[in-house]
Amino acid sequence: MSLWNGLRYRLRALLRPARHTRELADEMDFHLELEARQRARLSGDARAADDAHFAAQRRFGNRTYLHEESRRMTAFEWLDTVNRDARFAARSFRRTPGFTAVVIITLALGLGVNTAIFSALHALLLRPLPFDHSEQLMNVSLTRSGNTTRGAGSSDAIVWSVPKFTMLRDQQRVFSELGIFGPDEVTIAGDTHAAERVEAEVVGGRYFETLRVRPIIGRSFLPEELDRAGAPATAIVSEGLWQRRFDASRAALGSTIDVDGHPHTIVGVMPSSFSGLTGRSQIWIPIAAEYPGDLTEAWNLSYAGVARLAPGVDAARAESAVRTIGARIDAATPYPIGHEQWGAAARPLDATRVDPAIRRSLFVLAGAVIIVLIITCANVAGLLIVRASRREREVAVRLAIGASRPRLIRQLVTESVLLSLAGGLLAIGLAAAGVRVLEALNPASTLRLQNLTGLGVVSFSRITLDATTLSFAAALAVITGLVFGLLPALRGTRPSLVEGLTTARRSKRHGGLTGRGLLSVVEIALAVVLLAGSGLMLRSLRNLLGVAPGFDASQVLTLRVNVSSDSSAKAATNDYYQRLLTSVSSLPGVTAAALASCPPLNGGCNRTWLELPDRAPVPAADRPIVSVHWVSPAWFATMRVPIVGGRTFGIADSRNTRRAVIVSQTAAAKWWPGRDPIGRPVRLGQGGFNNDTGVVVGVAGDVKYVSLDSPPAADMYLAYSQSQRPATVVFLRTAGDPNALRASVERAVRAVNVNVPAYDVRTMDDRAGDATAQARFGAVLLAVFAAISLLLATIGIYGVISTSVATRMREIGIRVALGATNAHVLRLALGEGVSFAVLGAVLGIVGAVAATRVLSALLFGVVPADPVTYAGTVAILGAATIAAAIAPARRAGRADPMRVLREE
Repeated sequence: MSLWNGLRYRLRALLRPARHTRELADEMDFHLELEARQRARLSGDARAADDAHFAAQRRFGNRTYLHEESRRMTAFEWLDTVNRDARFAARSFRRTPGFTAVVIITLALGLGVNTAIFSALHALLLRPLPFDHSEQLMNVSLTRSGNTTRGAGSSDAIVWSVPKFTMLRDQQRVFSELGIFGPDEVTIAGDTHAAERVEAEVVGGRYFETLRVRPIIGRSFLPEELDRAGAPATAIVSEGLWQRRFDASRAALGSTIDVDGHPHTIVGVMPSSFSGLTGRSQIWIPIAAEYPGDLTEAWNLSYAGVARLAPGVDAARAESAVRTIGARIDAATPYPIGHEQWGAAARPLDATRVDPAIRRSLFVLAGAVIIVLIITCANVAGLLIVRASRREREVAVRLAIGASRPRLIRQLVTESVLLSLAGGLLAIGLAAAGVRVLEALNPASTLRLQNLTGLGVVSFSRITLDATTLSFAAALAVITGLVFGLLPALRGTRPSLVEGLTTARRSKRHGGLTGRGLLSVVEIALAVVLLAGSGLMLRSLRNLLGVAPGFDASQVLTLRVNVSSDSSAKAATNDYYQRLLTSVSSLPGVTAAALASCPPLNGGCNRTWLELPDRAPVPAADRPIVSVHWVSPAWFATMRVPIVGGRTFGIADSRNTRRAVIVSQTAAAKWWPGRDPIGRPVRLGQGGFNNDTGVVVGVAGDVKYVSLDSPPAADMYLAYSQSQRPATVVFLRTAGDPNALRASVERAVRAVNVNVPAYDVRTMDDRAGDATAQARFGAVLLAVFAAISLLLATIGIYGVISTSVATRMREIGIRVALGATNAHVLRLALGEGVSFAVLGAVLGIVGAVAATRVLSALLFGVVPADPVTYAGTVAILGAATIAAAIAPARRAGRADPMRVLREE
């Protein structure tokens, strides 16, 4: 038989065992019959046929043995054994559907949450960046240290100005390519398409060459287009934009596209897989074309840097070289208004792609799901131990007739792995749902305006169940099956043959921390750790939600407009904004409308220096820094921010009058403690003060602009009518659901100027929700994991008490027959399970006090050792213990002594 035919024969015997067995039996019958006929013919006595047949059977040998030997020789022995073990296990599970369902669902919960969190870790931290040889890419940034009196503090991740970056590029020898980029939003207009606001990247250096990405058609930018002001404006568009506005025609190359009111020649189209290091860009524009003034401003820090290591240079050498060059750059361009020392740093781009806060949350959640997996394994192992105790007779019989212990262990482990694989299949569905939950809770939404350092290249929308994730799930299922199956297999295959073969069941008390009792204690302790952690996160979230932001976000619709894209609107900004307010205010359902330069809870707004002319002058480097906002007169009423002193802005505050300033309560208390700030002179670094002095006309309530957990800042408000901004946010208070006005508001904005579209249309509630996204992300997921662990621990407690009652029924029956009361029986039934619960709770609290310290950076208004949280955890565990004990305790209390003793 050739090798190929032999392989086919073996596979057929393995995959179609019934047919193989039938064919083998037929062949054996044929040879037996042939042998019997020959023996009968040789003897010449037809009546001796039976003797001849018997003699043939004796010569042929044991049919069963020969059949097994044939299967061993013709099939893959180990695979055949596994196949038979799996078939036996499947038949066994069909006889116990309840047990099988509980185990599979338990495993699905543990494996599902682990697979979902792994998919996030893989997408955000482990998956290689989508660039050629991404391990060679470095993030280069400026650093600052020293003076922190102005509230800025030290930092090692500051973006570049073009002149400083040019110095680095010209002096370094460790990178083969360097590029810079900055996120932007531009308005694209056209004759045949409506104007739209899109995400963009303004790029310089050799940005695309550094990332090794190439246009699918056309070319990249030429050096003269990037570095020379006055060069013809060019642009590269994304494949999506190309299809949407140019019908994917190659004729788009060389045509122009209107970007912020200026024509740009399209020179290339980027593939759909590339959206820049911001992760959202639809168009790329050279710095020289969009912001030519940035080419010479050394302290206009707006661009993140990326570099590719030169051949033979490692990251450590590059980091050292960049630090040396950073000192020279600081010497050449010293900080103009302070005493700070600046430098430069480089680190692998892969290490900077996810915000540290999100990275910390993911690691906390990874630890939580590992705990859930351990609880799952302990729970299933406990169930298997109970099942093994019920199969003692079967195991004893098999041992008695010659089965080896390793063979039985292999059989039992095969059963556990089969259960785990079934749980793994169900876990994939749960993991898919978990991925959608992760996207819905996306904590990165709050970082939308803060990812200047190229951190947007990965996002929560990229979390998928890909081949790597599914392979992880399969491997985890097999390993889990081996882990939770081994202990029950070892315990279940060493029974006493005498006890196992005895038909009478004896009451017995396991006692002590062994077997399932020990597993239950571990489950309870780990569940307490998760309960305490989730309790702390939930209390922190509640505290955060309880913070008064200083405004009323309900029934407010917000949208952004930017007149810089249209020269006619820009030239008459004040007139444009007046017509805009008139247009949107007249919409049905709008009760108030206003403008502001920056929405609250935005993560930060404009900051500038403050001078108090009625005080002694201070050096420029020591002037205090304040936040500054431009608002229209109705903004305070629209957002329901109280004016606690003085007045709001009015019609009298115009370009021709003295600058009016409204200060926040914090600013008033900080700069004029114990005095009335109304009428005090001030001067700001922005707002067109020049050398003029403004006057404080009012005091407004504090508003949270950075985040809910940060203290209120010293805010200064300026009147839009005295100093307009090209970009603004429109606030509309509505009588009903603000979402119902989206379409009509966008039409109203377009009616004022078709080239100035509305964008980023969101309710104020949505923007406020972003402020709690990170806290909500960790709290909700930890609460889910804690609920799962509590459910599993409750099942474990139920199993301990139920098993204890079942194995002590004879003792209980005798005690009842001798006059034991129901209370005594209940104490007897509950004692062991409750003692395990108490021990687990104590160990869990000790572990939780140590483990929850890692959450301290994620908490707000609550300490890791919060007594209320731990008291609540103990109360929840106590309730779960009582719930788990009710059924077995009632069963013990209703025990009929005569029936129990007869059964025993």
